[in-house]
Amino acid sequence: MDISSLKIKEEANVYHDNILDIWGNGFNFNHEKGLAEWLKNSIDAYVRIGLSDKDQFIAFRFTDGDDKHPPVIECIDYAGMTHTDIEKAFKWWGDPDAAKRGLNVKTYGGHGNGGKFYMRQMFQKSIFITFRGGRINIFGFNENRKYGFVPDFENRKISLNEALDIAGIDPDTIPENIFKKMKKGILGFTAVKGFRPKKMVGRTIPVSTICERFKYHPQARRPLKFCNVAVVHNGKMITKNLRMEDVEPLPEFKEPFVFEIPEYLEIKNSEIKKIQMSNKKYSKGRLILRTSSVPFGRGVRKAELNCIDIVGEIGVIASYKMQEIGFLRYFPQAQSIYGECSCPILEDPDYDCVQNDREKLIDNDRTQVLRNWIAEKIDEVAEKIADLERKEEERKNIETTDEFNQILNLWKNQFMSKLFAEVLGGSGRGSSTGGVGLEGSGGGSKDESEEKGGFGSGGGEGGGDGEEKKKGSTMPRVLLSGQEDPDFPGVLVTFSERHFPVEQRQQDVSRGIYWINLEKPMAKIIIDRYGVNSPRWRNYLFQRYVDIFIKETIYRLAKREGGTLTPEVADTEIMRVASLVYDKATVDLESFLLEDKFREGSNDGNKDQ
Repeated sequence: MDISSLKIKEEANVYHDNILDIWGNGFNFNHEKGLAEWLKNSIDAYVRIGLSDKDQFIAFRFTDGDDKHPPVIECIDYAGMTHTDIEKAFKWWGDPDAAKRGLNVKTYGGHGNGGKFYMRQMFQKSIFITFRGGRINIFGFNENRKYGFVPDFENRKISLNEALDIAGIDPDTIPENIFKKMKKGILGFTAVKGFRPKKMVGRTIPVSTICERFKYHPQARRPLKFCNVAVVHNGKMITKNLRMEDVEPLPEFKEPFVFEIPEYLEIKNSEIKKIQMSNKKYSKGRLILRTSSVPFGRGVRKAELNCIDIVGEIGVIASYKMQEIGFLRYFPQAQSIYGECSCPILEDPDYDCVQNDREKLIDNDRTQVLRNWIAEKIDEVAEKIADLERKEEERKNIETTDEFNQILNLWKNQFMSKLFAEVLGGSGRGSSTGGVGLEGSGGGSKDESEEKGGFGSGGGEGGGDGEEKKKGSTMPRVLLSGQEDPDFPGVLVTFSERHFPVEQRQQDVSRGIYWINLEKPMAKIIIDRYGVNSPRWRNYLFQRYVDIFIKETIYRLAKREGGTLTPEVADTEIMRVASLVYDKATVDLESFLLEDKFREGSNDGNKDQ
């Protein structure tokens, strides 16, 4: 039987067609939203007959079109409706209790409009085939958006197998436990079919795209957690259980943030006004915020989750994306946040705050002040994430800067002894110089001086003329502030912006250690504006090494001259050292200092000196 060719006998709507067109256009349907409405309707059907979550089974079938048949989207459940259900509930528009059918049960359905409007607005024609109590009914909307029964299939007595055949449902695809109850008459079925879906190009239905969006839709996320939903495309099972993937939280914020909504919130318009958010009948609400380890940016599959769902007695009554909540100081960090807010008083019929389509709340003082409060709490959590990011960025900056510092340290060790040999000169002198006592500033280029009268650079009491071999300290070490003291694990060495760009504490002199002060304003500006991977930052580090070369030279010259160094000599030697250092760096550190993106694999600091 070609179901798509069945003719519907038009009936008058309970409301005039014009008002239905206005309401329907307000739904602004897409197919994922419509499927969410069908899903909720099917679950409500199961709820009304008392079927538990684990026994509920729903199937979405997508069939591409061809030359003879139009493309079809279907939703199948195994509850079923009677003729009375259609007459007393389905035909009615705008009934807030339509989904309950007079029962004292909690249902996802609101005003009983969503699923019907999806059938009416988003297909050229749509019907549902429903079977229960041994009778079949086929009801739907024709090309004129008029609804009615198919005459030969109104409350017609028929066997289960015949009904399944008309609906195009293979009994072998029905879960065994459900089929047993169907044969006993406990369960029936409903197959909703939409022909020639709108907003699609061609005959092929983009199933994967629709399902990917559908499982993250605010109206579908919660129902999909508890119900078994299968997806079938052209007769092939795509998935037996459509689910939204779990969101991995930030490791530092694994537990959710929970905030209780105060009894009163203040709103400032022309005057300050207190808005009651709970009372004896409607308990206090709460906001639950969770984090995601991967930000919900544009193009990310789970971007739809970057929102706050407003949860009602059952199901979502509104949903706001982060940019819709209100002003957020930490919006980039808010892209790693999602959550839900329950506020029972929103469903108080005396203060109607829930719109027909359940997309957004009705705009009034209560909903506005609630959104403002939610934005404040989002900012509180986002600020914690920002603090965490700053610490992580600082850690990465230190790691990168330390890598560059090691490159310069290596280059310095290879070059410094030759520099001092050329600057200080003198035949018969050792390759490491005698220190300047406790006030020395670093060591020579070798661990031991084989010759007498060596010029050690610092580190201690060594050096001087004598018959015995004296140890000269190793090359001075250059470290970064904010790191641990190498000889005292756990002790961080920090300086302020008032300290020099290169610092040497009293206890560092004998150890031959220099610290580059990363707290200097210029250092911070370069990092903040250009980043630690920029040539500007590498040049800044290099300049601090030039400072150290010059300082070491002046100390050594002063030692050689007996502690006295004239300004003229000092000026000449400073210029001479600077010239030698820059000339050498031009050969050895060209890419390090000049390339926009320096790769350590091309490290010119390791060249043979």
